[in-house]
Amino acid sequence: MKLSILLLSIFLGTLASLAYFPDPLLLLIIIFGGAIWIGLPCLIGGLIALMVANFRNRSTRPSLLFLLSVVAFFAICGLAVPLNSFIFHRAELEAKAYPDRIKPLLENYRSIHGVYPETLDLLPNKPSLPRLLRKSWCYRSDGYTYSFCFPQPGGMIDVWDYHSETQKWHLST
Repeated sequence: MKLSILLLSIFLGTLASLAYFPDPLLLLIIIFGGAIWIGLPCLIGGLIALMVANFRNRSTRPSLLFLLSVVAFFAICGLAVPLNSFIFHRAELEAKAYPDRIKPLLENYRSIHGVYPETLDLLPNKPSLPRLLRKSWCYRSDGYTYSFCFPQPGGMIDVWDYHSETQKWHLST
């Protein structure tokens, strides 16, 4: 019972850490590399150990537990990539919705001070920043206009830009 709880917690912890992996392309490389270089040899070795134990009339339980852990590894690999994609798609949607949420505060600040704030920290009661906009360079203002930007998750040099003049997001490559 304790072993199954330990294996389940390791499984869920690994899945959670892979799901929030910052670079989806690197995640694919790590997962497929791990599946080929670690998972397949372990699967073959586990099957050989199972056949040898069965042939010698010994307990097959250790071999079955080992094969179960290999199958769990493949399950993590199979679930991590789509889960990672889903999480970053949601993060991208949250970041793209943020300018519309904060626009009234920016306009209020501009009506009081005559210019847009240099940083978002000058805004009172601002909503919390989405994860993709938490870098200091994600908001810029020259006083008359403002813009937001964030790197596209998994993109090499792709950046999403939002300008207050157009009020639209644009993908720069």
